[in-house]
Amino acid sequence: MPATAAARIAIETVTAAVKSVAATCTAPTLVTLTAAGVTVTGRRETTPGGALTADNAAATLRDMAELIARHPALFDPAVFGYALILPGERIAFAADRTGVTHSIQLPGAPTEPLRVDRWGAVSDALTAMITAAVR
Repeated sequence: MPATAAARIAIETVTAAVKSVAATCTAPTLVTLTAAGVTVTGRRETTPGGALTADNAAATLRDMAELIARHPALFDPAVFGYALILPGERIAFAADRTGVTHSIQLPGAPTEPLRVDRWGAVSDALTAMITAAVR
């Protein structure tokens, strides 16, 4: 994706793509964000190593960043960013290739305790994933 196209993508389109996927999530979910022009879409991903949980998300995403860095040819160059949806906490995080990290409040009341102590690690891991993908 050309840098000029990425720079024109509005934060709202990333938010809308993540919320669209989140509307059907009942468990923590990794999302790949792709862009066509200024439109962003999200696609659920399966993570290696078993079920993705809120507790193992940061470590799993760091492992994914290492995998992407070692095998960049396996990953679509059209990737605009990555997101993690935590439906129980009613929050999602995304990092995109423009360098923006997004915190997205999802509709509804949390059904699990908020664990703000892990949010920074999740954002850092998503940033590492997109950084590895654009090298």
